Amino acid sequence: MKSRSDAARMKTEQLPAFIAKARSERAPTLASLLLLSAAVTVAIPARRAVAACVQSGSTVTCDGASSTGFGTGTENSLALTVQPTASITVGNGQTAINLGSGNTAINSGTIAVGDGSLGMQGLDSNNFTNTGTMTVGAGSTAIFALGNNNALSNTGMINATAQGATGVGAAGSGNTITNSGTITLTGVGSYGIVTNGGDIIQNSGGITVGSNTGFNATGVALQTDDTLINKGTITALGKDGRGVIVWNVNTTVTNNGTIHAPGTNGAAVEIEGINDIITNNGTIRGGRNGYSLFSSATAGTTITNNGTLDGQLFLLGGGGVSLTNSGLITISDPGTPLIPAIFYVGGTFTQTAQGTLTLRVDNAGLRDGLLTDGQVKLDGTLRAVLQPGLYQSSTTYTDVVQTITSVTGQFASVTSSSVFFTAAATYNAASVDLTLTRLAFGAVAGETANQRAVGNALEAGYSPALTGAAATLYSQLLPAGSVRVLDQLSGEGTGGAQNTAFAAGSLFGQTMDGQMDAWRTGHRGEAAGSGALGYATERPVTSAFNALKAPPLAQPQWNVWASGFGAGQSLTGDATAGIAGFRDRAAGGAAGVDHLLNPDLLVGIAVGGSSATFNVDDRATSGRVDGAHVGGYAMQKFGATYVSAQLAYSHFNNATTRTITGIGADEIAKGSFGSDQLGGRLEIGRTYDFSRVSVTPFAAVQAARLWQAAYTETSTAGTGTGVLGLSYASHNVSSLPVFLGTKFDGRFNVGNGMVWMPFANVAWVHEFSPTRDVTASLIAVPTPAFTVEGARAASDAGRVEVGSRLALSHWSELSARFTGEFAKGSQSYAGTGSLKVSW
Repeated sequence: MKSRSDAARMKTEQLPAFIAKARSERAPTLASLLLLSAAVTVAIPARRAVAACVQSGSTVTCDGASSTGFGTGTENSLALTVQPTASITVGNGQTAINLGSGNTAINSGTIAVGDGSLGMQGLDSNNFTNTGTMTVGAGSTAIFALGNNNALSNTGMINATAQGATGVGAAGSGNTITNSGTITLTGVGSYGIVTNGGDIIQNSGGITVGSNTGFNATGVALQTDDTLINKGTITALGKDGRGVIVWNVNTTVTNNGTIHAPGTNGAAVEIEGINDIITNNGTIRGGRNGYSLFSSATAGTTITNNGTLDGQLFLLGGGGVSLTNSGLITISDPGTPLIPAIFYVGGTFTQTAQGTLTLRVDNAGLRDGLLTDGQVKLDGTLRAVLQPGLYQSSTTYTDVVQTITSVTGQFASVTSSSVFFTAAATYNAASVDLTLTRLAFGAVAGETANQRAVGNALEAGYSPALTGAAATLYSQLLPAGSVRVLDQLSGEGTGGAQNTAFAAGSLFGQTMDGQMDAWRTGHRGEAAGSGALGYATERPVTSAFNALKAPPLAQPQWNVWASGFGAGQSLTGDATAGIAGFRDRAAGGAAGVDHLLNPDLLVGIAVGGSSATFNVDDRATSGRVDGAHVGGYAMQKFGATYVSAQLAYSHFNNATTRTITGIGADEIAKGSFGSDQLGGRLEIGRTYDFSRVSVTPFAAVQAARLWQAAYTETSTAGTGTGVLGLSYASHNVSSLPVFLGTKFDGRFNVGNGMVWMPFANVAWVHEFSPTRDVTASLIAVPTPAFTVEGARAASDAGRVEVGSRLALSHWSELSARFTGEFAKGSQSYAGTGSLKVSW
């Protein structure tokens, strides 16, 4: 049934010199290897080392540096060790370690050989291990066994840059080859491991052959009755690379790791024998226009996939191949074209309930397909993977599964890689058709309120006839696998600038509050235990004697102060509304002066600056908010009752950065804009004096209004212009928290004229305006504007403040304050330190 030029593209094997034979022979052997090795042994016997390798009885120890190896190829039953400090370097056509049978040889040092040479060679029943480093030249082999029942192991490094090099080779049978180290051979036509048949190969390390600019490299070459168990990584780089190639009959390959041939026309596993068994529990991956499995001629071969087959399948078997898929069959390389028979099986195909067959489709009706010469038995999942493009409301792809015999069973589920499409299959006698139906962007099940807002705007602007930037945007959006891409588009994270601005304005206001609280709790000239903490007495004068008491020490009339502050807050999101969490960090300072207009009225002014950053990690958004602040404040005392007020104006320079992923190439959208804030606070409270401690219940309302200017982002995709940026409308947002709480103030004379005044405040805070939102529209598409909500301020929180003031004298004072605000799923912390000088 199948005629395909791909079969002709099968590479011409450049086997190592010791196993080269014509490809027309379906059962190549290693006879040439035996002849070459024998010739090398006779013509160029390795000379015994004079100083590097010393034999004592049956023990040989190699140390130091030497240009001669050890052995003539007839030595038996020796235990040879190349010490970690030893190095053996031999020239072209020589063998570094050349032994007979029954030997144990360990290289823990360095062995380097020239062209046409061998690193370690033996006949039968040898145990050769490399734990050090071996470097070989062109046409050379690092570890080689001429005969049978040898154990060849590499736990170290085997390297080569010349062409035609081999890591480990065996010419007999019954050998065991184990690699848990690294074999890296970058030359053209290199081989990691080569056998002659009847051997066991175990790889748990790394085998890398070839280079990105090279060709015809093979990771492992197998013959009749070989067994390969791969738990590591086998990679064949370059054009026509082969990760594993199977010659002849009855070979078993079990892959629990990764076999990869990423080069053009590469094949991760090539099968050119009969009655072979291939079991994949890991990943077998081809590259651009390459194959996970390839065969130009096989029969009786059984393939079971429990892992991932990634790449084209071409198994020409005249009906004699059986492929069972209980894993994933897919094409992930974007450079591989869509082909109706990209998965070709010259035999039967069975998919179990655990299997997934993935087929790529595009908007022009092109698609991948499965083609077989035998019966198709279906179960599991058929998954359509959409390629970028503008799609109609419905598209049908015929014969995505096709056979010359019959199709039995049905897929248990048919799915689409895009969240914006549903998929359905139609079953015919010998084929299966696939139909995709598009969903409206704002009508996908499970969308959040924010996602629906963005989706509805996108739907209003969509048409399959779009061109230019709008076409690019939708072409990238339609294949998206999750509605989370709508979050990426929304610009929701930029709303973090609002929470950050309100926090910075509040921090500036706290510095003014601190100065008024310091004045309220008593001037610093009073002694501890003198009675009320600076408050005018409310008790009536009971005698002329009391009336004639000396007046209290005069209060300072002017105060100059400076404060520094730092803070951080985090707000959780709302999964139902689709709101992401938020966090920020702020620092700054303020300075001011206040004046006592009369014994019960303090007024002052302040200026300050702040710098803050915020992050909305789930929206890949960050920003910076730099502010300048100016304000005024006043406190009036009415005996033990007080009223305080403040008013502040802030201007902010804002910068935002968003990384937009999942919609084509990643884009970075940056914006900058100004904003202005006017805020104030009004507080009333009454103090009750208990000797050294006063208790002050209070209530406060704090209002702020933020005006954000309109702006448009600049979006880039790599070095080009992006299409996913947004234009934001000017926006006003408010904050209106109220506070109900109690303040506790103490006073202790610590000597030397200093007074320590600790304090603690607790309050319940309710925010009447917690919403933070933005309104935006896409730059590249003429869609309606949409509004999405960002992280909300906590509606109810507990607030705790602790700190102390230290009056150094009548004229100077230090103070520090820590503030924490805690709510369900959110919290904030702030610290303030101040210095005041009075006169």
